[in-house]
Amino acid sequence: MKNMTKVELIIESVYENRLLALFKKHKIGGYTIINDIEGAGGHGLKTGDDVTGVFSNIYVFTVCEAEVYDAMDKDIRSFLKSYGGKCILSDVRILLGTPRK
Repeated sequence: MKNMTKVELIIESVYENRLLALFKKHKIGGYTIINDIEGAGGHGLKTGDDVTGVFSNIYVFTVCEAEVYDAMDKDIRSFLKSYGGKCILSDVRILLGTPRK
């Protein structure tokens, strides 16, 4: 097992490519995106039923070493300040597909 940081973001779908460019800048190549998420929060109810998807939210997560996130922290904060959204950080352990020794 390896100790890592899980980075979860909820952002508007129109900013997906900007977030992925930020990931690429910090050499993060693995991530998962879930489209058309729904929920309620500080901005009220957000549904995923928009016809064009322009106003829908997406959930993006990645897992990286803590040092990689630390190097990216300033850019994530700047992204959120510019485009809005939420970022949730968690310390996690990754169970890789290889047996323990």
